[in-house]
Amino acid sequence: MKSLLVRHGETDWNKAGKFLGQFDVPLNDRGVAQARETASAVAADSPVALYSSPLARTMQLAEEVSRLTGLPVKPMTGLKELDLGDMEGLTGSELRERSPGFFSEWRVNPGPVLMPGGESLVQLQDRAWAAFEEMEANHRADECLVVVSHNFTIRTIIGKILGIPWANFHNMALNLGSISTIESSQRGRRLVTYNSTSHLSPENL
Repeated sequence: MKSLLVRHGETDWNKAGKFLGQFDVPLNDRGVAQARETASAVAADSPVALYSSPLARTMQLAEEVSRLTGLPVKPMTGLKELDLGDMEGLTGSELRERSPGFFSEWRVNPGPVLMPGGESLVQLQDRAWAAFEEMEANHRADECLVVVSHNFTIRTIIGKILGIPWANFHNMALNLGSISTIESSQRGRRLVTYNSTSHLSPENL
C-alpha cells in the first residue's frame, strides 16, 4: 500500500510566520497555485481514496485532487493540525518574548509540552496515528491513498514510523505543498520519499 502524505499550500498566516493550528485560515493565491500543482502530482499515482483534515486549507487542496480524480473527499478529524490553544497566531519572536521558559522547553523536548488551552505533540501523534491505521485498514495492499494534512500532523506520523525521538523532532522540515510517501506491507512500513517539492514550479517553492 502506498500513502501519499500531502501538506497544504500557503496561507497568509504561513506567509507572516504565525503559528497556525486549528484556526481555519484559507489558502492564499500562492497556496491555491501550490494546491493545483500538488494535486496534479498525486493524481498521476492513480489513487483509489482521498482523505483530508476537515480544515479549510487542507480541504481546498483535497478538492483539487477530487476534481482531477473524481474521488470523494473523506474528512477525518484525526488529521487536524496540533491544537495550539493560546499560542495560535503568535510569531516565533512573540512566543520567545512572552514565554521564554515555555519556548525553551518546546525546543528541547517538544513531545510532552502541552500548549496552554490546547494539546501536546504526544496527543497529536496518538490521534493522527489512529487515523492512519484506520485508513490503512480500509484498503488493500496494492492501493494508493492520498492523505492531505498539516505540518506537525504529518511529521508525527512519520516520526512514529521512523522512531524519531522527540528531542529530534525539530530537525525535520516539511515544506508547504510537499508530498511524502509511505509504503506499507506485511514486512512493515517504510518512508520512501520525504518532503518532495519537485512538482512545484519555481515561483511556488
